[in-house]
Amino acid sequence: MSLDCLSKAELRVKLLNLQDRVVDSLEKKPDVDTFLDQTNLFDEWEKVLPEAEYPIFVITVLNNIRREAVIASIIDSIGKHGLQSEPEKEGSSVTDKDGIDHPFC
Repeated sequence: MSLDCLSKAELRVKLLNLQDRVVDSLEKKPDVDTFLDQTNLFDEWEKVLPEAEYPIFVITVLNNIRREAVIASIIDSIGKHGLQSEPEKEGSSVTDKDGIDHPFC
């Protein structure tokens, strides 16, 4: 089942379970580069997250960040793939159709 078909509560549980799996894996073998090269755990998330949110997602999972605001932002962005508008000039932020600024684009 695709992630964009899950409820927000189901996505939250799935994301927290993913973080647990990543923490366990990195405790056994702490080389993040090797882990990222060899894992496919993020593949289904990459398909449903907007390009601007995906790096934030990866950093959140790798660092086991569980702040509700960060988790909620990731979950809320599921299925909004490709909805950002083009920035007007270099250094400007990108705003999606819901008016959310993504300053790291």
